[in-house]
Amino acid sequence: MPRSVSALVCAAALTLGTAAAATPTPRVAAAPRVHVVYPGQTLAMIAKRYNVTVDALCKANGITPKSAIRPKQRLMLPARDGDVVPASLDKPVLDDPKSKSGKADKADKADKADKGQRGKREAADDKPAKGKKGAVLSLQSYTGSWRGQVYKNGKVTDAARTGIEKVLAAWRTGQHQPINDRLIRMLVRVSAHFGGKPIRVVSGFRPYTPNQYTPHSRHNSGHAVDFSIPGVRNSELRDYCRTLANVGCGYYPNSSFVHLDVRETSAHWVDFSGPGQAPRYADAQGRDPGAEGEREEPAAGAGDGSNDDEQTFEPDAI
Repeated sequence: MPRSVSALVCAAALTLGTAAAATPTPRVAAAPRVHVVYPGQTLAMIAKRYNVTVDALCKANGITPKSAIRPKQRLMLPARDGDVVPASLDKPVLDDPKSKSGKADKADKADKADKGQRGKREAADDKPAKGKKGAVLSLQSYTGSWRGQVYKNGKVTDAARTGIEKVLAAWRTGQHQPINDRLIRMLVRVSAHFGGKPIRVVSGFRPYTPNQYTPHSRHNSGHAVDFSIPGVRNSELRDYCRTLANVGCGYYPNSSFVHLDVRETSAHWVDFSGPGQAPRYADAQGRDPGAEGEREEPAAGAGDGSNDDEQTFEPDAI
C-alpha cells in the first residue's frame, strides 16, 4: 500500500477515535418516580423521605402545600440532582380547553362544598356543650390541677385560660404558653362525652428544642395535648376524638396517652413508638413496621412526635 494512502487511513481512524472519545456517553433518562400515599402521610413526610422540598413536590403535581392528599393517591416525585427527566415529562400536558373549564368548575364547587361541611362541623364542635357537666372541666398534671367553669356567655373565661395554661405548662421547666381556645373547647367536649371525668394531662405545651422529633410540633404553640382519662380505654378516646372536626388524633398503643391537636384539616395516625423513642408510624396495613409479627391496628393521619416528651404516670400518681 502506498505511504500516502496508509497515512490517510491512519489519520481517518485517529479522527474517528478522537470524536468517539469526545462524545459523552448518553445518560439514560431516570424513570418517572411515583409515590403511592398511605394513611397518615403528609406532603412534608413524603418530601423528607425522598430528600426533596415540599415546594418541588407540589410543583410536580400541580398542587399547593395546603392541598389535601388521600391514601392510595399517586404523586409524581420531582427529579433530584443528577436525575434526567424523561422528555415526555418535561413537556407540559395540554388540556382540552373545552373540558378544562368544566372540570375546574366542578372542582371549585366540590372544594367549596367540602369547606362548607368542614366549617359546619367545626362550628358544631366549638359550640359549648349543653348542661352543667359540659361547661365544667377538670384537669390534672404534674404541673398542677384545675377544675372550674370554662364558659361565660359562650366564651372561654380568663380564669379558665389561666388555670388551663398552668396545668398544660411544660412539665420540665414550668414554662407557660397561651393555650388555643379551640383546643380548650375540644377538651371540654371530650370530658363531657365521658361523663365529666377528669382529664389526666401527660404533655401540653412544650418549648421548641433542636433535637425534637417533629420540627413543627403543635405542642410548641399550645395547640396540642397528650392525655388520658382514668377508667376510659385509650382506644375509646381515640375513636371519639376522630369524630371531632379539624383535629389531629394520634393513637400510641405502646404509650399511656392519646394525642389531640387542632388544625385546618383532620388527620389521624397510629404510632407504635414507646416513651422517648423516635416515631414509628403504622404501615399502609396499619401494622407496626418494627415488629417481627403482624399487629393489626388502624392507620391514618400525620404524627406530632408526642413520645419525645412523655411523662410516665403511676395509676394514682395524680
